[in-house]
Amino acid sequence: MADFDSTRRVSRLQYEAYFLARKYGEVQVDRQDGTWVHIKTFAIPAGWNKRSVQILIDIPHGTPGYPQVAPQWFWTDHDLRTVEGLPISHFFTEESSFSEARYVSKGWGHFCIHLMKWHPSTDMKRGHSLVSYLDLISMVFRDRKSLTRH
Repeated sequence: MADFDSTRRVSRLQYEAYFLARKYGEVQVDRQDGTWVHIKTFAIPAGWNKRSVQILIDIPHGTPGYPQVAPQWFWTDHDLRTVEGLPISHFFTEESSFSEARYVSKGWGHFCIHLMKWHPSTDMKRGHSLVSYLDLISMVFRDRKSLTRH
């Protein structure tokens, strides 16, 4: 049985998923515990070995959880590479202290992205949400040169 916090989190995620779906297409939400959001097709700019990837966002849960606490990382296709084949900083494709074996074993790799400021609000135009988090993810993919290790 879901607790009050997870029920509120799931409701918030479903609300945000509506807006995400308008921009990105198919979006799935963990309707039981509110611990993840999945974007089926997320377009990425030139310079990568793919035109689009899947995005799985770990949603902070517990007390406090999302939306008070920002997501800290997102998962994507484990075979993501630059077109030059360079290693990517802050992208992990093997099990580590940061990654969860359940996602790694299903073929996901993850980016570790820590936000400096997070100000959630019920008004997504005035505060941070998954919509603004995905804007940050877009910037990560556009800023590919700072992510590559030579």
